[in-house]
Amino acid sequence: MKLFKLLFGAKDTPDTSERLDALEVQMRRLEEEWTDVYGKFRVMQMRVAKQVQRLPESSEEEPQAGERDNGIQAASSLSPRLQKIQNDILARRGNRSITTKVGE
Repeated sequence: MKLFKLLFGAKDTPDTSERLDALEVQMRRLEEEWTDVYGKFRVMQMRVAKQVQRLPESSEEEPQAGERDNGIQAASSLSPRLQKIQNDILARRGNRSITTKVGE
């Protein structure tokens, strides 16, 4: 502040110092807000990283489930109920080439 006064003289009004104080308060609030947002982002990123680590474990279990279906590989990682619903939807659309037929 002293450098400002030396450069521009004693024209510093109370309004200028009040505005400066208000800007400092706003800046502190903004920093606190972004610190909070960054913390939430880090927590979310850690959750996603844990899910990615668990993904290879669950993909190892899927072939075993496919073996129980008499060698028919599942088209996706959906549950049997959801696979049936998906097959019904695709059958209505006329796109049976993607999935295996039920009952074969």
